[in-house]
Amino acid sequence: MKLVNVAERPDLMKDLDTGSIFVVDDTEKKRYKEQRARFEKQKELKDDVDQLKNDIDDIKSMLTTLINK
Repeated sequence: MKLVNVAERPDLMKDLDTGSIFVVDDTEKKRYKEQRARFEKQKELKDDVDQLKNDIDDIKSMLTTLINK
């Protein structure tokens, strides 16, 4: 593995063998991980809300069925 600096980006290094780019700045890594955690939390909350909506629709359907009997 041969790493070189990426032009005008001291926080990045490139592996010349594979073309992979690596983040070498711990601050950037931390910021990315925090951003990813926020994204995952938002996705989890959206999934929970969607599930609640489905549950409410099911309950409404059951109540309608009971009322119409």
